[in-house]
Amino acid sequence: MGRRIGRWALPVRRLGVAIAAACVAVGLAMPATPALANEPIKVVGSTFVSPYLQAVFTKLTEGGVVAPPKMDLKGSERGLAEFCRSAAADSASVLAMSRRMRITEFEQCQRSGVPAIVEIPLGYSTLTLATRRSDTNFELTLQQLYAAVARELPVDGEFSENTNKRWRDIDPALPDTPIRVVLPAPGLGSRGFFEDRFLEAACRGIPAVKLIFSAEERVKQCVQLRKDGAIVEVGVPFDQAIRLAMTDAPPGTIAVVPFNIATAMTDVLKVLPLDGILPSPTTVAARTYPFNRPLFVYVKKAHVKDYRGNGPVAGLRELITELTRERTIGPDGYLTVEGVVPLGDDRRAEERGRALRLAIMER
Repeated sequence: MGRRIGRWALPVRRLGVAIAAACVAVGLAMPATPALANEPIKVVGSTFVSPYLQAVFTKLTEGGVVAPPKMDLKGSERGLAEFCRSAAADSASVLAMSRRMRITEFEQCQRSGVPAIVEIPLGYSTLTLATRRSDTNFELTLQQLYAAVARELPVDGEFSENTNKRWRDIDPALPDTPIRVVLPAPGLGSRGFFEDRFLEAACRGIPAVKLIFSAEERVKQCVQLRKDGAIVEVGVPFDQAIRLAMTDAPPGTIAVVPFNIATAMTDVLKVLPLDGILPSPTTVAARTYPFNRPLFVYVKKAHVKDYRGNGPVAGLRELITELTRERTIGPDGYLTVEGVVPLGDDRRAEERGRALRLAIMER
């Protein structure tokens, strides 16, 4: 028997069909499936990793494997805060970082309700020094670069304001041009790497720094930059900002840029040696150029659909598979062409197995 509604009596199933047909006839939309069942992949994190993830998603979207993601790459620190905010289905599913997640950050994620994270190392990239293509070539050491950008330098065992105004003030062999250095803005992954690998490394052996008892105070002293206009900080989109900053830059300006950006802008930039080593595909791959950095992608396991299709975000399992394929991150992979230095063969195989099993990150 059907359910009686006024003068009409229809079986319940036929009633639903009739209502749907009526809605279509008058142009009304039926209620959609809840959005949480098909959330797009939301990606946050490092601008440094952006071109590599863009290349991967281009492969996946052009092949119809995943829908276009929502990319919000505004720096590692902001991305980490968003990723660790919660495990809710509408939160970020993927975090890109140009360094490994620190233990304290991992613990903060745990406290915020994001306990299960899949860690995927992509390989390595590098930061380089570059100048305008039309400028005179010159070489810097790490200590000379530090002497150009530090707010304070030791004089007779005490820290004093940096008085170097021209490159020649640091070393007579350097150009007689004003010191001007273009850097990634604070909060970007590239800036964090510059502080860790360039600034701290350069000042670690300074006797006056060694006398500072607190490790926190030593780091603070090392990463302070001058505020007299010699430093120009640029944000995102980083590649466009670098191009604008360097196109009309005065002679003697150098920029700290990712290797792949420097090599993609040969119409504007040319790379410079640092500590006597010129970055090139060969020296970067062999890691004889020492200023390399790891690239990581993190995925919330709770967002990954299982093999029955249960889970809030479609495409994450396919993304993990693509990120770990040999055609992607192997020696001849398309990310290698983009500038990623691959992990060793054994390490790639190990990390691929862990990622495909959705092994949970441990620190």
